[in-house]
Amino acid sequence: MTAESLIEMELRHAKERAELVEQIRQEAYTAGLHDRVKPGSVSTPVSIMEQVTETVAMAHKVLPSELRGPSRFQHFKAPRRKIWAELHGRGYSLEQIGQFFGRHHTTILSGIENHKSELEAR
Repeated sequence: MTAESLIEMELRHAKERAELVEQIRQEAYTAGLHDRVKPGSVSTPVSIMEQVTETVAMAHKVLPSELRGPSRFQHFKAPRRKIWAELHGRGYSLEQIGQFFGRHHTTILSGIENHKSELEAR
């Protein structure tokens, strides 16, 4: 058995770190902690739901993953409701929107109704 040189050891460690980073990135993708674009890709969103989410998120200066995530922070409510209303207006069912956002369809319905009442109050 030969002793590993310092350079060989550094290369091995770099490869192990790269593999670990890739594993963490894949787990985050699977868990839905970032947008559902292809892993390793920097491409644009692929579905209408993702495009609408991306557009509204940019306008409100938040991440699309934050709007799709479980957070109940106040500053996510208006953009979510806006997205839900737009998607429903484009023909998506409450169940489809709820599945995309990880919420029950009645939550989506309530959000759309609240969005409409906020617009009427302006």
